[in-house]
Amino acid sequence: MKPMNKILQIALLPLLVIMMGCAGSKSNQVSESEQVTPAQQNEYSEIEQLLGISPADQQTASPEQGQDDLLSLLQANEGDQTSASKEPAEADQVSQLEQEVTQLNRRLEEKDKTISLLKAQVMAMEEKKPAGTYVLAGGAEISDQDYELNYQQGYDLIRNRQYQQAIQVFESLLAANTKHSLSDNAQYWIGECYYALGDYRAAVVAFEKVFTFANSNKNDYAQYKLGLCYYKLNDMKRAKEEFQSLVDNYKNPDLISKAEEYLAKL
Repeated sequence: MKPMNKILQIALLPLLVIMMGCAGSKSNQVSESEQVTPAQQNEYSEIEQLLGISPADQQTASPEQGQDDLLSLLQANEGDQTSASKEPAEADQVSQLEQEVTQLNRRLEEKDKTISLLKAQVMAMEEKKPAGTYVLAGGAEISDQDYELNYQQGYDLIRNRQYQQAIQVFESLLAANTKHSLSDNAQYWIGECYYALGDYRAAVVAFEKVFTFANSNKNDYAQYKLGLCYYKLNDMKRAKEEFQSLVDNYKNPDLISKAEEYLAKL
């Protein structure tokens, strides 16, 4: 019976609210002499029985308490509906997140496949590349013959005093291949370009790298230019050491003669 009473209570709530509102509004307008008729009293009694309100409750409950009870009942009903609606919403969010995770995993798999394919293509291109072909900075390939042509182009730029452009050409050749017979010369001319530009510290670095090439024919010239660089930097102690190293370790008579002239000044 309790479920049925609750259904009846919910069904009759709007009617009771209207009646209490009317009663509340009339209480401010009618005089104390006006009384409820027996027929109206019977109707109220039947509604009270359906709602489960006893006469004792009617006597002790004030209008304000009745309204509070109605609000509590309505709020409880709304709370039940809200909690019921939250569960499907949360389930939808979980389902959406699972779909997003699935999509991300598929994208990662596609990217992995693409990377593997690109690696295979690069390996195939390396295998097909003919011997004596090198890759310049920027991805362009160059053969031995083109290496020599580009070297000559860099040298011509130096003769025209276009030192920055020459540095770019020689650095591009070294990036492609450091084992070519002209690679040590390219490194040496980079040092000469920096020296001509007055950047003596950069020139020192460039000339020092010449000694990293095996059997270079530019070691004695690089040694002499190191002495000149430190001389220009007013580091006379280091200049003296570099000139003396040339005299002690190399056999180029022209360079040795020039180095001895500087040593006489230091």
